[in-house]
Amino acid sequence: MPSNFETIIESIISDAPSGEIQDVVKDLKTIAGNQAEEAITEAVVHYNIKNLIPIEVNRELVIISEYNKKGSKFFDPVRSIAFSVDHLNRTGMDVESYDQEYTAQQKSLYEDLERYASKNFTGDVAYAVYPRDEPDDVVIFISSTRYSPGNFWNGHWRSSYTYNLKSQILKGTIDIDVHYFEDGNVNFKFSKDVEDNAASSAVVSIKTLENEVEAEMSNSFSNLNEKEFKLLRRRLPVTRSKINWGKGIGTYRLGKDSAETQLN
Repeated sequence: MPSNFETIIESIISDAPSGEIQDVVKDLKTIAGNQAEEAITEAVVHYNIKNLIPIEVNRELVIISEYNKKGSKFFDPVRSIAFSVDHLNRTGMDVESYDQEYTAQQKSLYEDLERYASKNFTGDVAYAVYPRDEPDDVVIFISSTRYSPGNFWNGHWRSSYTYNLKSQILKGTIDIDVHYFEDGNVNFKFSKDVEDNAASSAVVSIKTLENEVEAEMSNSFSNLNEKEFKLLRRRLPVTRSKINWGKGIGTYRLGKDSAETQLN
């Protein structure tokens, strides 16, 4: 059972924006000293696996998850390799060949996913199809990150789905995290469960579902600009002149620009 100290470390790291993990780890080591190093390392490992963090392996990005973990290593069925991970620097090492290849259906699904993700996501995008224990079940992942600390924002889009190749049932969750910290601290988190019980083409269904989520987010931000932010201020400031809150706040476009989805 983890101690209270380890639980606190885990909690702090689990809430950190993806693009700022190294800064958080550095600060934690300064505050807690060497006694925290093991707890910090373990928390970062959990963070990377839970959040589908892409790892650079031989100049390619590979998503790590519980589904492509074998022992202390992770495998990539596209390139038939296994590798260890430097979790803090997010790089692969000790790369070796691995006997794990796609079936014809899994390969076709991956190729469809590759075309969709490479066309519709900007930033550092990674995607994966991994087998599950049942032969007809696969998991589908998309992870798109855009880090711009010099401009005071970081964004991370991740989609995770389970898909049954026989029943064609698709279920998943879309998560979006955005941190904006210029002259303030705005942390935006969005999560939605989605499904399609008749997904003859998994990737076509994914595109439709993700477009719907983006449209929902856009409507939410429009409502935030037009209504909610106005309630935070008096209608007329001391100058007795009206302020166009929608125009002023709309220039930030946190949800769309920072997550950098640009879905069709």
